Amino acid sequence: MPFRTRALAALALTAGLLGALGLAGGPRPAAAAVAIEGTFTARAECPAYQSFNAGTNPGLVTLTPGTVYGAFELNRPQGAWVRLRIPGATPQERWVARECGRLEVYGMSETVQPDVVGPDPQTPLEPDIGTVGPVGTDTPVAPLLPPDTTRTLAPLGDGTLISRSPRTFPWFFDRIDQGPEDPTPPPPVLGEIDVAVLEMCGGWGDPVPEEAFTAFLDAHPALRGSVLATLRGDQVTLVDAWFDEDGFRHIFCGEPDTRDDGRWRLGGLHYMGRYAQAQLNGWAGRLEGGCSVVEIDPPIYTEGVVFRAPDGTTGVKCINGYALGLTASDILHEVTKAYRLARGTLGPGTNACRHRVLDDGHGYEAVFVMRDDAIVTFYPDATPDESMPYCGE
Repeated sequence: MPFRTRALAALALTAGLLGALGLAGGPRPAAAAVAIEGTFTARAECPAYQSFNAGTNPGLVTLTPGTVYGAFELNRPQGAWVRLRIPGATPQERWVARECGRLEVYGMSETVQPDVVGPDPQTPLEPDIGTVGPVGTDTPVAPLLPPDTTRTLAPLGDGTLISRSPRTFPWFFDRIDQGPEDPTPPPPVLGEIDVAVLEMCGGWGDPVPEEAFTAFLDAHPALRGSVLATLRGDQVTLVDAWFDEDGFRHIFCGEPDTRDDGRWRLGGLHYMGRYAQAQLNGWAGRLEGGCSVVEIDPPIYTEGVVFRAPDGTTGVKCINGYALGLTASDILHEVTKAYRLARGTLGPGTNACRHRVLDDGHGYEAVFVMRDDAIVTFYPDATPDESMPYCGE
């Protein structure tokens, strides 16, 4: 699929959200710039600007995917723009968006974090919670938790999630626009409820005790009240519904710790926030090629997943999916509603039904599965089985 660049205004807005630009092109670095020594491996045909503030690009130079360029400057510590030397360009020194490739830094200020820094992928699965932060309608999160907190959740720039993982998994999200069927949309924006749910999920493969869910509901009484109103029942019924069949962990957190015929299997993972966190921490990424089944029908993204297994090896799930824009609060309400509707029509054992979702003007369908009066799974489906009944009908 050919690369399509965003308009200059969108590029400036993205860079502005990530931090003050404050740097024009030219031979002299601005005061906020950070000198580095490293390489930058391009992964998209991004424009190479003489000045990203002014949008000047003499010769309309673009990066060549797969090419390794010399990198010598960032626009600021942890900056979104990296300065390269591009052979054949006049002038050679050009600014490119950092997300257009992979930056490896050999010499730098201590304030700069290269893309390759991270935990050894063979180490045990720790609660390696990544950097997340809030922007949106939900209540904002406190800027930083204490540094010794094992599940620190700290905002980065505009509050969205950007990968800093050393893993080689292809990304779920980036800010490179590849058109309406772009398989890697911009990273999601998370609010307070999203962050709290990710805290409950913990590390990759961690169990989620129902006591944590009860404490979560107690800490968010307004949310608890609205979800119970959706259920038209009590809190005990709500907790049992979500945890008797591990539906909460399956849907929100993913289950990378089960084996099937000697192979690691990823159960669930249908929440955009966990996808972003998995990218950030190098837990999982998009499966490109192979058995991957890809259906891009925004806001529904269906594609294969490659993931880190508990023993450090790599597992594969050929088809999986999430709905971009469906927050943790949205999922809690939609699944609880589907559960309430299905209880009156689906019999004992394992049964499935279709549930209509309307989120920010986007209407689509999701598949809801329950077993013995408990939630099993819930996932969006761009091409649902029309023979499957609707929940409650």
